[in-house]
Amino acid sequence: MNKRADSIKALREMNDAELADHLRVQRRKLFEIRFQQATGQVENHRQVRAVRREIARTMTVQIEAERTLSGTAVEAPVPVAAPAPPVRRRGRAKAEAEAEPAGATAADGAAPEAVEEVEASDEVAAEEVDEDE
Repeated sequence: MNKRADSIKALREMNDAELADHLRVQRRKLFEIRFQQATGQVENHRQVRAVRREIARTMTVQIEAERTLSGTAVEAPVPVAAPAPPVRRRGRAKAEAEAEPAGATAADGAAPEAVEEVEASDEVAAEEVDEDE
């Protein structure tokens, strides 16, 4: 077993008075570590995290014990398969660009009549620009 599992097992074996005493000791320890931090005397700054987690474990075991005594214990939920993530849609321009084969242009896939109309409109636009100059 790992350290966390051993700690939880030891906490679950304690009675209510022992749990309350353990919680009081851990809170006092947290206070002392924070006081040492404020004065710059702390040796290991990760102690705060470890003590806070130990306090949380203790409180969790206390709550579990209270719920089992009162008969309101909640059973562990049955794991349900996670739903598939939603399909992400891309912007319209990106989707259209990826749908076309590489090197293809809009005029290549168009009907011959449409190509002639595009070319004719380009010539008209070029003539208008020449007239403006």
